[in-house]
Amino acid sequence: MIIMRATTYILAVLMLTGLALTSFTLRAEEELTPAAVGSTTGDSLDQNPAQAAPIDPSDGSPSDIPVTQDATADLNTPNAYVPQLNQGDRYVFLEQQIVSGEAANAQAQLETLVAQIEATRNRYHEDLLTPLTLLGDALMQQNLVDEALTHYDRARHIARVSHGLFDERQLPVVYREANAFKRLGDLAAAGQREEYAYEVMAKAYADYDPNILPGLMRLGRFYLQTYNYFAARTLFNRALNIHEANGSDYSVEAIDALSAIALTHKLERFPPFYVSDANDNRLSGPVATSSALEGQRIVFNNFPAGERALQKIVEIRRRQNPQDVAATQDAMLELADWYLMFERANTANTLYRHIYQEMNAAGRDADTLFATPTLLYLPKPHDPQPPNRGARNKTAGLVKLEFNVAPSGRIRQLKTLESQPPKLMDFRVRRSMRQAVFRPKLVEGVAVTAEAQTYVHNFDYFPRFNAIA
Repeated sequence: MIIMRATTYILAVLMLTGLALTSFTLRAEEELTPAAVGSTTGDSLDQNPAQAAPIDPSDGSPSDIPVTQDATADLNTPNAYVPQLNQGDRYVFLEQQIVSGEAANAQAQLETLVAQIEATRNRYHEDLLTPLTLLGDALMQQNLVDEALTHYDRARHIARVSHGLFDERQLPVVYREANAFKRLGDLAAAGQREEYAYEVMAKAYADYDPNILPGLMRLGRFYLQTYNYFAARTLFNRALNIHEANGSDYSVEAIDALSAIALTHKLERFPPFYVSDANDNRLSGPVATSSALEGQRIVFNNFPAGERALQKIVEIRRRQNPQDVAATQDAMLELADWYLMFERANTANTLYRHIYQEMNAAGRDADTLFATPTLLYLPKPHDPQPPNRGARNKTAGLVKLEFNVAPSGRIRQLKTLESQPPKLMDFRVRRSMRQAVFRPKLVEGVAVTAEAQTYVHNFDYFPRFNAIA
């Protein structure tokens, strides 16, 4: 049992919120192998899996309401982990040129270097690996993605010929290919590269080697961003198991896996789109094959697993020495949001009040943070679709709503202030807004009703124009 040093009041709050934490273990829903996440062998890297449903970020824009961010980020932003190239000093300056806006100059020098190596050695010499990769980077900086992919493909081929089909020295190139395909919107091809890179790492390292964690987390985030929540959760649980095996499950490094586990449960319960029937395929995951879901379970109650993960993050933050007070308060805030979303408003508001008091005691501006409701969840309504591919008469529309936010985080007294064009999207936007969840406004630490809040949903529609004779 973890003994907490706190005042009697704080202990009462923590017991109410379930923060008096006993040790627990999150086990993977299945023991993960490359086959369990849609295996791609060296010979199958260029096969074409099912096409992905692209990310469709919300067009809604709040007029006066802060919005929390989550990890279902835009796929055009590459995942953070890309292994470093093995390169000598001769390439460091060129790499700096590429990232500093001089990609065209770097491209010319790299093309010269590639030609020299080909002339003095051969077209498949391993010395070409770094300049070809950097040449692809220079082209990416200039948004010449298809040309960049040609050079990345050649660099990957040279790495495999020189070092073996599953040698980890090809990983910097494979991840760059994945990022390039994401930029093109080809999530199926991007997914193949992401899965292949993980398979390479799984073959290069032992089962519980922490060196596999960055690649494992990267693939999990890709699945998360493409709505493959079950496959993502398996990977994040696997990451936590690796932390446990290495005695780092109560380290700050384990927080990423715990946060991601909670997020999979939140997104399963609160999908980013309004889903009206089982045939809605906008949440179809793109790349994980059917084997990726074998042995996995649909969770009918997402609350407990997410609560445990978020509680453990709070405990990890409390154990830090010295403790990062701000990070601890932010972790508690995320836990309070979790209670609110899952309709534990009394528990959430008790914890919000405790956080408010702690923030003020620490010199943080709690009044500003809680001055207005913060949007935690709003499913995106289904916007009008063009009647055909050639439709060009796209017109901007909007729906502006007004409502009150109750201490429970739910809306009350919803009304439409403006609709352009009238009635086209009113019902859909209002239906989505009724499912919204807000962190409530606090006055001196007490949740109160926030009146006359507004929200604007912007969209495009395609009016029909009669031809003029």
